[in-house]
Amino acid sequence: MGAETGVSLYLMRLAMSCVSGLMVSCLTVVPSYAQTVAPTTTHTTLTAVAAENTWGDLAAQVAEPDIHVTSILTTPTIDPHLYEPSPAEARRVHDATLLVANGAGYDAWMEHLASARSTPAPMVRADSWGGWHKGDNTHLWYNLAAVAAFVGHFTALCQQVDPAHTAGYTARSQTLLAAIDAVRAHIAALRPKIEGQPVAATEPVFTPLADSLGLVMKERAFQQAIMNDVEPPASAVAAFDDDIRQRRVRLVAYNAQADRPSVQRLIASAKQVGIPVLPVLEIMPAGEHWQTWVDQTVTNVADALGVTP
Repeated sequence: MGAETGVSLYLMRLAMSCVSGLMVSCLTVVPSYAQTVAPTTTHTTLTAVAAENTWGDLAAQVAEPDIHVTSILTTPTIDPHLYEPSPAEARRVHDATLLVANGAGYDAWMEHLASARSTPAPMVRADSWGGWHKGDNTHLWYNLAAVAAFVGHFTALCQQVDPAHTAGYTARSQTLLAAIDAVRAHIAALRPKIEGQPVAATEPVFTPLADSLGLVMKERAFQQAIMNDVEPPASAVAAFDDDIRQRRVRLVAYNAQADRPSVQRLIASAKQVGIPVLPVLEIMPAGEHWQTWVDQTVTNVADALGVTP
């Protein structure tokens, strides 16, 4: 009886061991299988991930609620040029249905995350606008032609990946394009009152908008150095300071996200002699829409130059 019991216990343990081994084997196979079928079986909600909230907001105004849009950079205190994404953000990019970026080398980190995906995802870049060429200004969210082109390209891509909601994407795109036209009309009304006036900036962030307003941008050597994260040459600093002291510029715009001593000295000097200073941002403040944010910037320019917008 004792021997039979021992054999029975042995057989029971052997059976349990086999079942356990099969369970472990199944568990090790499931992740690989799930990863293979994930694009077609687990993504019940379509998602888009934008590098910056400037483009993310524009994308959301077209895509929501049919495609959920999130942005990686959402805080104006972050310098997009120096940003290093976290593993969690890399995962968001990996899992997204669509990707959105400024392009033009501005957010190369987003391109790197996209290239690391196990399967490619469609990406809309603002530099796909036909008017942009290598070496041009990369701050495309202040370029209304680039913004309107982006909306058109993103709308078409939404309709491609989600044809069931084509009408919704079309309607929301038309509403957004009308808002962009309203900003364009504001600029057109202001331009005759201020065009030709000399202005300066510490970085070329503001330049596309200044160009559309007909302003004459000075101190470009200083701007280029700051954008490339190097100290401007002494000659560029001296020229900028002299133009301020001699009041040869009517306005000084500065990037509030890139604070360095040489910039702060020039801002202080401009305030001292009574030249208006205009803070501009690369990342929108929370709770804004692109059209209200840019339109307010246009109004701020008019106020600084003493004209009715």
